[in-house]
Amino acid sequence: MKKFSVILFFVVICVKLTAQESQNDPIKIIIDLVEEVAASNEDENSEIDLEQIYEQFANLLNNPIDLNAAVRADLEQLYILSDFQISSILEYIKRNGKMLSKYELAFVHGFNNKLAESLYPFVSVGSEYEYTAKSDTAKFNDMISRGKHQIIVRAKQLLEKQAGYKDDATTKFQGSPLSLYSRYSYQYSDRLKWNITTEKDAGEKYFDFISGYIQYDSKKFLKRLIVGDFQAQFGQGLVLWNGFGIGKSVVGTTVRKRARGVYGYSSTDENKYFRGTAANMQFNAFNISLFVSHKNRDATIADSANKVFKTLQTTGLHRTNSEINNKNSVSETAAGGNINYEYKNLRIGVSALWHGFGADYMRDLQPYNMFELNKSTNYNYSADAQWMWKRMILFAETAFDSNTKNASIIGATFSLEQNIQLSLLYRNYARDYQSLYAQSFSDGTKTENEEGFFITTTFSPLRNVNFSGYFDIFRFPWLKYRINAPSGGYSYAFRIDYSPTRNMKMYINVKQKNNKENYTPTNGHIAQTVDKSNFHVNYNLNYTLLGKLQMQNRVEYATFKRGSEPDEKGFMIFQDIAYNFTKFPLNISLRYAYFNTDSWNTRIYAYENDVLYAYSVPAYYMKGQRWYFNLKYSATKQISLWLRASQTIYRNLESISSGTTKIDGNKQTEIKAQIIIKL
Repeated sequence: MKKFSVILFFVVICVKLTAQESQNDPIKIIIDLVEEVAASNEDENSEIDLEQIYEQFANLLNNPIDLNAAVRADLEQLYILSDFQISSILEYIKRNGKMLSKYELAFVHGFNNKLAESLYPFVSVGSEYEYTAKSDTAKFNDMISRGKHQIIVRAKQLLEKQAGYKDDATTKFQGSPLSLYSRYSYQYSDRLKWNITTEKDAGEKYFDFISGYIQYDSKKFLKRLIVGDFQAQFGQGLVLWNGFGIGKSVVGTTVRKRARGVYGYSSTDENKYFRGTAANMQFNAFNISLFVSHKNRDATIADSANKVFKTLQTTGLHRTNSEINNKNSVSETAAGGNINYEYKNLRIGVSALWHGFGADYMRDLQPYNMFELNKSTNYNYSADAQWMWKRMILFAETAFDSNTKNASIIGATFSLEQNIQLSLLYRNYARDYQSLYAQSFSDGTKTENEEGFFITTTFSPLRNVNFSGYFDIFRFPWLKYRINAPSGGYSYAFRIDYSPTRNMKMYINVKQKNNKENYTPTNGHIAQTVDKSNFHVNYNLNYTLLGKLQMQNRVEYATFKRGSEPDEKGFMIFQDIAYNFTKFPLNISLRYAYFNTDSWNTRIYAYENDVLYAYSVPAYYMKGQRWYFNLKYSATKQISLWLRASQTIYRNLESISSGTTKIDGNKQTEIKAQIIIKL
């Protein structure tokens, strides 16, 4: 009887919901989701590859998650869902039976219409999406001939000439200022995909980066096989974590990392990937991932005769003779894997990684880096666990390196009520723990020399009001770069969201970080370690006019204080306008921003709309203005064209940047064009 009532209910409202969904461009939804992730990330040190988020949601657009067949790992692909919301979906289906329509999602405990509508393009129920089910029995000929092709070609260039392109340059770029990117991908449902990516950075002579892979997925014993370039994520990142990862974020309470295992690599970072073979297997309650990799890396050679290098280069740039000489100068071999065992609400796992270079690694040692990796081989291993009980998830991982130095992390997430969620996390990384591919939760950029406690919460005291915030306290037992003594600090942030109507939302966001930094007084000779404080507050307003005109306003104020120096201040204000034409296949977005800061110390970051699969988060600093416009023209259902232009004008600078990238003058202009072809 209960299901019958639900069916009648959906007959009444389904037409309305479908009409709402049809007004939402799925690509626009993806862009909005990525913007939310970028805007909510408050940690400048975290390395977010937004291109991977685009890729993940674009893949789900073609292969929606079947809510009735999904397990927790499937739902974790939806980054915007909290652990509580994932549990709510699973409990809802367990209690009420299979969903009759994906629109039931709006009535799951912990969901509202707004959140549910943003997920509709990426989820389904079995009867709505039969293509995936048919793919389970597809023949090989079908998989290589009946899939979807996509080609992306992108070009961009700075119009002003940088010093490295001038004929009289001491250090000269060998190539043109044109940057080129191309990508060809093929996908058959959720079974087979391959990808080839090429890139030429500005100043490089040729396409010097070529990446590709073939990935086969099945629901049998061999769940995944990858040949080519891939990434890996295990545990909580103490041993190995490539790719997407968020640090301190004021939105959401998911501090627990959601490991994806092994997966194909299609981004353009020329360092954070493996090249070889990877496989994922399922045997009853055991899930096993294994891989082996061999590739060349950029490095600064100290002694070529004795095969010694002192620095791994991570820029991926090969523009000058010295950069070209460093290209692929050291080989690296790596092997590792992860074994997980799952029983009811308990999951335990072990991870291991070994890697070695084809030359001796002997870095230039300084007091602050004397405990960092400084040898040609290293291995790490760890044990991790996760236990779910009602609305609580406990998780932990502890790891060791080849010198038996330890790093550990333990945390918990709680859903106290539908509108109250809480997460706690404690980490302790030894000063001499060494892991080249670790990327766990931290205040800095490395998983070493840190101890800290992090707490974050979100709750909704009223229907249209949401409060979220975090507090983190940390200490560094040993020296750090530009900090000549053991130190510590704290950071906090809170955000209040208010949505008075369906077409309007606003928030105010406050954050502050206090830590230490070296400071040499005027006419002084010895650096002192002094207190440093950064404070930011911004107000953001989004609203829609006439159904199609989207507006966004933002005002941000920043202060900086270091030791006895005078306070530094700055502010930035921008206006965004976006419009989707009804009778013409054109979308346009533009921004005008004005900024005034005392120095780089009071810089302000702001996410900008860009061409699809690209992103821009520039720093606004000094005094000036910045504008950009972004156009998308859908020539046909298969072909879309993108054009973007941006310019920054500084009022108090006569030149921009320094060295080979120096620009004489106060303007910096960039043009970007892209074409996407789907077949």
